[in-house]
Amino acid sequence: MIGKSKGQNRHGLILAMVIFSVGGCAATNDGMSDEALAGDPTAMWADGQKMTVRGEADIEKGEGLLEQGRKKIREGEEMVQKGSDQISSVRFEYQTAARKSGAATSPKAVEAEAKALRAIGDRWEDAIERVRDGNRLVDKGNDTLDEGQSLIRKGRALVEKGSTLMRNSERLRLGEDLLVEDALGAS
Repeated sequence: MIGKSKGQNRHGLILAMVIFSVGGCAATNDGMSDEALAGDPTAMWADGQKMTVRGEADIEKGEGLLEQGRKKIREGEEMVQKGSDQISSVRFEYQTAARKSGAATSPKAVEAEAKALRAIGDRWEDAIERVRDGNRLVDKGNDTLDEGQSLIRKGRALVEKGSTLMRNSERLRLGEDLLVEDALGAS
């Protein structure tokens, strides 16, 4: 590097490292422009702001998903509890009906006992299905929580990258050393 001072070479090397490490953002479609990748402080600032805004939007959306997930889990747990209570109630009803059955003296009485037992069986199956539906809703809620947490992590990383890019833009204008560690995700 003929004609450049040692400090200029150092800034060039650091800028290249920052661009390379933050340039991974471009590969993940975080939106760094060619100008920012080339070290234009104005473009770096603008791209950093855009990343920060998108990251904040992802965080907000992720928090919404967390709220939805918790709601699904609560509703699912309520369904499981109601279904379990219903199963206990129907089981007791069946035991009572089973004790009373068998004393029929006519085909119509047998038919009435069978009909009552079938109705109890149907209610029992409905209660079991309610528990299954509740468990499925809890699973969906957990999936939604996972999705929300992932989106929040992604948003925070985007905010951090955008913030680092904006700070480096200012540092570049002032001729100061650039923040490489933050761009790499370390603190």
